[in-house]
Amino acid sequence: MSTPSITIYVRHSVGCKYAGDEFTRRCDCRKHLRWTKDGKQYRRAAGSRSWEGAEEAKRRVEDELAGRAPVAAAATGVLVSDAVKEWIKTRAQSGKNNAKAEALGAKLVEWCDAKGLLTVSSITPADAMAFRLTLPYRSGDSSSLKVHWSVIGGFFLWCKGMGYVAQSPVPTGRENPQFAIRFKKREVRPPTKAQVETVLTTATGRARLLAQLMRWSGMAIGDAIYNKPEGNLYRGNRRKTGERFRVRVPLWLANNLRDVDFTAVEWKSPVHYWEHELRAVFESAKVDMTPHHFRHFRITELLSSGVRVDDVALMVGTSPKEIRKTYQHWIRETEDRLDEQQKQEFLLQGLDENGNEVVQ
Repeated sequence: MSTPSITIYVRHSVGCKYAGDEFTRRCDCRKHLRWTKDGKQYRRAAGSRSWEGAEEAKRRVEDELAGRAPVAAAATGVLVSDAVKEWIKTRAQSGKNNAKAEALGAKLVEWCDAKGLLTVSSITPADAMAFRLTLPYRSGDSSSLKVHWSVIGGFFLWCKGMGYVAQSPVPTGRENPQFAIRFKKREVRPPTKAQVETVLTTATGRARLLAQLMRWSGMAIGDAIYNKPEGNLYRGNRRKTGERFRVRVPLWLANNLRDVDFTAVEWKSPVHYWEHELRAVFESAKVDMTPHHFRHFRITELLSSGVRVDDVALMVGTSPKEIRKTYQHWIRETEDRLDEQQKQEFLLQGLDENGNEVVQ
């Protein structure tokens, strides 16, 4: 007798907008299998919310009904912890920045251990989305969650390429719009010069030196802590994005920082330690800001002084496109100021503010 034809169908969750189509591939509702044998209909859960996972389950049932022994994939038993270690080594070999990869890989391993998910192939789309809900990164007005989640997506795509999984369990926003991470950044409002000066006056010791370094360099706190200057020049790759930066600070500040090691703290994470210390300074100074506001302050200060967008981008390690998108208001102020200066120059030359000759 021939193997019966097996159909994949969807049992939609309450409220699913595709509830009228049991064969849609556009939602992550639970997939099921059905077939008829000897005049009797059979149904079985596919054990997956993805269509790819259901296809795998379908092939297993076909093998079962045909009396065939399914071919076991050699890689399906790869431990999550081993896969993460190998992935990080591969990235390092390619010269990629691993700061985010290591942090998120550790979170994934810890979460999977707690859930009893030992192998990569055991992680379902439902598991992946449950893990995403545990990530602390803010969304809505920040790209943090989207950026960090893309790293996890990259890990599973790498696992697919290695043959550890047949399909990535991370639902893509393009194919599954309901899982897309959307955000709208708030307008950047840097602290005033008076507020920054109040903070610098309130801070003492190494906290003051770190605040001064961030104020003059525009570096994020992690970059400021882990980088050492060459004279008064700081250059390297940003820990967050891997982009190059090259910025100078006043020589007097560089001299004061020469023997300072910001990583020499008792906390496991120097970044967390200094975030805590600086926030205590802000509270004492009664100034509403965060450590990252030093970066906003320096970038807007440079832009308002007339420094070209491309040059600011090279100094602080971000793209000109991101500078224009995030700090467009401050760039506009620079343009207005330059226009006003040129108008005054026209008037000195006997022209009107538009550069036309004045008829006597």
